[in-house]
Amino acid sequence: MSEELHLPARRGGRREAAGGDNGTSRPALAHLFWWFMFAQGGVIAAILLPVHILFQGILGPLGLVRVVSLHNPNIIGNPIVKLYLLVLIAVPFFHFAHRLRYLLVDFGVPAAKSLLAQVVFYGGAVLVIILTIYVLLTTAPISF
Repeated sequence: MSEELHLPARRGGRREAAGGDNGTSRPALAHLFWWFMFAQGGVIAAILLPVHILFQGILGPLGLVRVVSLHNPNIIGNPIVKLYLLVLIAVPFFHFAHRLRYLLVDFGVPAAKSLLAQVVFYGGAVLVIILTIYVLLTTAPISF
């Protein structure tokens, strides 16, 4: 006796996927964006931030390397330095927001899955970016 292959029922001439999906699902682009920002924030927090702290916070004060001083507006006014500081400060906040939200999800807090939680966590990261941009633009004028 041969075993018959059981395929999901047909609907509208198309086979239904195993999960009940009829093949018309789209990727959740917003979800992909937050995961991308989470990954980039993790990389920056794990690699770039410790190197920055090593040079600016340890080796510089010891006099082993030259460091950037806030008293030198030529360095702080450089748009590449401003972009570097924006990335260094703002992107890890997306990592933090995403990790904290999913920590609460893993702990079983039902409100962590709500739209309000997404607005609070990711909105907080966006506010940090806006505040960082404001501070960087008002600290020293952009000079080339």
